[in-house]
Amino acid sequence: MDKVALYRQYIQQLIQAKADRSMKSAKDVEAQPIFDTERVGLCPAAGIAIN
Repeated sequence: MDKVALYRQYIQQLIQAKADRSMKSAKDVEAQPIFDTERVGLCPAAGIAIN
């Protein structure tokens, strides 16, 4: 696995863990992270470029 793919996987795991913790603390809120693994480019929500 190349470095970029490994980095993406690590970031997805961190975001998923945060969403899981958020759901435990707020019973009436659903956290659902969405990952676009097909397209690569600008991430407007974060304001960063993804390669």
